[in-house]
Amino acid sequence: MPRALLITLAFAAAASLLSACNGLFYYPMVGTLTTPDALDLAYDDEQVESERGLMLHFWRMHAQGPRRGTVLHLHGNGENMTSHFLYAAWLTAYGYDVVAFDYRGYGSSDGEPEREGLVTDARAALRYAARDGGDLFVLAQSLGGAVAVPALVAEAPPSLRAVALDSTFASYRGVARKVLASHWFSWPLQFPLSFLVSDELSPVDAAPRFRWPVVLLHAPADPVAPYAEGVELFAALGSPDKQFWRVDARGHTFAFSDAREALPFR
Repeated sequence: MPRALLITLAFAAAASLLSACNGLFYYPMVGTLTTPDALDLAYDDEQVESERGLMLHFWRMHAQGPRRGTVLHLHGNGENMTSHFLYAAWLTAYGYDVVAFDYRGYGSSDGEPEREGLVTDARAALRYAARDGGDLFVLAQSLGGAVAVPALVAEAPPSLRAVALDSTFASYRGVARKVLASHWFSWPLQFPLSFLVSDELSPVDAAPRFRWPVVLLHAPADPVAPYAEGVELFAALGSPDKQFWRVDARGHTFAFSDAREALPFR
């Protein structure tokens, strides 16, 4: 095969992969997979405005026993909250209300997913989660963590006590570059092509202004968000009270998988 044709094909394949990198940040699903009543959980089902009439779908699952606070869960980039809420629902047994919601374009929420809009949605979710008073906590996973960091810095909820970031990345561009570097045909083009991916609102940029107690959880074998991205984000966080927990798992967002699998489905 002529060298010029080989280079052209490699560039085309890399460009196609880059397009996939842009798309990999959002894989919304419409429809319902399960609901909290499948776990015998009492919950409120509400529509909440994010901005200019755009409505988001929320569930507030009620604490079992006296309420100790509220946990806001920000899910990852695939499916919708009707599957992801299972990663946080177990916290109701420990006395916490758990708030789950869908970003714009996910589930039955209005709109289409895009980066600035998701941060706006997360700020609306923080206000909703805090409205009943008491201590507020945030559990954000994967893309949810990337959305949560700039949203928290911008919103600065007074009742926020602590944050957990599970399998989160530092930079949108950095993730794209690492995906390109993982394929032989796109490895030489990882730097020029990755600069076509916007790094706007990457969590690493807001991280120095992050001041709340925070725990980062990440698996070295994470196949989706590279471990190095979690390490980079941890180093950038300005919180004086931060911890990094290495997770012994081979999957992505597996830190709470045991809790999820123990949930008592009917």
